[in-house]
Amino acid sequence: MFARTVDICTAGFVLFLLLIIAFSATMPEQAAGFVKAVENPIVGSLVLYLIWLPAEAVLLSLFGTTPAKWMFGIKVAHPGGGLLSFSESLNRSFLVFVQGVGLGIPFVALFTQLFAYRRLTKTGTTLWDTSTSAAVLHKKWRVFRALACTAAVFAVLILISALNASGK
Repeated sequence: MFARTVDICTAGFVLFLLLIIAFSATMPEQAAGFVKAVENPIVGSLVLYLIWLPAEAVLLSLFGTTPAKWMFGIKVAHPGGGLLSFSESLNRSFLVFVQGVGLGIPFVALFTQLFAYRRLTKTGTTLWDTSTSAAVLHKKWRVFRALACTAAVFAVLILISALNASGK
């Protein structure tokens, strides 16, 4: 969950900004309306997820990880170690979006994350990994990794707080 949050709030946010820049360059008249629409937190998070899903699928199919997953020592692959295909990665990312984070809807996400955590602790796997025949592999954490990941999570939390404060 923390790796996904760091990925979405950093890499996803950068992709989101690039989309706004491209939108402004190609369709300047509609860009202001797009920016206004994504100022709504639900619309903004939905757009952010829809940008992140294919990007995550590309990264998982090419490298088996994303920037934050790499930092956290996480790799997503087939149980034998082979990388997921793009379509498998996209399917997994979509299932995480629906079953894991409840379409990004805060109240729904509370329940989907709770159910996913219960399943993970009972069976050792999540519904989306079972559905896509994926295995999540973890590297052993050492002091440096723990400090770097903790710092990344706090940095993202501070960034989110700053963005929320500036929007009020």
